[in-house]
Amino acid sequence: MVGLVTSVIESGGSLDLAVRAVAAEGPALSRAMFASAVREADTKGYAGVRAALEASLSGVSGEAAGYRQAMMLCVSASEASDRAERLRILEDASSVALDAVRIMGERYSASLTTPCMAVFALGIMAPMILMSILPMLSIGGLFGAVAVDGDLILLATLVLVPAAILAMAWSIRAGNPFITERPKGADLVPALFLAAAVPMAAAMLWTGHPAQDAILFSVAVAAVSAAVFMYPGVRAESSRAAQDEGLRDCVFEMGNSLLGGDNFEKAAVDSLSSRPECASVGTALGREMDLCRGDVPSALVRAVSPVSPAVSRTLCDIQRCSVRDTDDAGRLAVAMGRQFQNESNTRRELGVRLKSMTDMMAGTAVFFAPLVLGLSVSMLGPLSQISGYEGLPGAEAAISVYLVELCALISVLMSSLGEGAGARRTIWRFCVMAPISLAVFALCTSIQLRRD
Repeated sequence: MVGLVTSVIESGGSLDLAVRAVAAEGPALSRAMFASAVREADTKGYAGVRAALEASLSGVSGEAAGYRQAMMLCVSASEASDRAERLRILEDASSVALDAVRIMGERYSASLTTPCMAVFALGIMAPMILMSILPMLSIGGLFGAVAVDGDLILLATLVLVPAAILAMAWSIRAGNPFITERPKGADLVPALFLAAAVPMAAAMLWTGHPAQDAILFSVAVAAVSAAVFMYPGVRAESSRAAQDEGLRDCVFEMGNSLLGGDNFEKAAVDSLSSRPECASVGTALGREMDLCRGDVPSALVRAVSPVSPAVSRTLCDIQRCSVRDTDDAGRLAVAMGRQFQNESNTRRELGVRLKSMTDMMAGTAVFFAPLVLGLSVSMLGPLSQISGYEGLPGAEAAISVYLVELCALISVLMSSLGEGAGARRTIWRFCVMAPISLAVFALCTSIQLRRD
């Protein structure tokens, strides 16, 4: 968002134009605040846009102090008469904003250690104690004549433990300062494939199949079907993300071309076409340039905005600046390219910090939890035969249901970290993890431990 304001001001736009640009096209939270400032200025609630914006920024929380400071620097830059001084202030604003984001990311990643370890303990240790260790202790006579209440154990395993994990996931998501997107209804369409697992499992149980087999088969078929349905969209989104990253790097290269004497149209098309991942966007932009009849901003929006709205807005600002002075446009492109690169580096640092967390969670749901629980159930079988203890009825089926719940919860939790992920990506993660987790559990429970 700070990059959008600085690009407008660097291209010669006023503070009023920059604020209105954010109010129309900025991120959700900033868009609401800036739109309120524009509305207050238009209705004469304040003397002007600057006064209205300063009043809105005064209500920003202390955690976003860097954001407020960066915006106030942008306000100062818009009133600087000397171009060199204006550029220096805008560079300071970008640095302040990036430092604030970096500090926020470090604080956020450090706060995840305890919740993630709690999820690890609840996700594996609690079910293992409830479903395996308590029955083993009962076999050893620790509880005397008191029998272990199987219904209470099932309630704790299938309801209480998942509810605690869900509460932690919700808490982590609510405290994530980087999530701005809201779920869309269209992203939930693949969940219809998963819903088919319920009647499929019911039909298998009705025909006499074991409960564990019914759960494994129905969930695996439903998850694989949903994954096949989602794969083209997931692949397209991955390609779009790679193109977005490449487009951000192209802005810097475009600046060098403009400073070298090329006009905007040639510099834009050549810089986008020079990178393999952005070649299709460069081709589309060249075609739009040929057909736009001089309306270059509309051509930029049509060709670039579907891949990267942020880069599209920046290119429009650079094009507007190039109409007055190509060298100024080149310097603006170089400055914005550096901002994009700094933002990308900050996102990568956050991703690296969170990678150990996400890897541990995925490994817990896919391998460690089913492995530990499956071997525990296998060990409980021969012990029950030796002691004459009947064990918990349907333990394998109950743990299978729990593993499905755990995969769903871990998918939600992983989507609550970092910049977050939409509902479609959450469902994709579940479809990948659940069949593997159930297959590992089935393999472990199939191991026959017997007394010689």
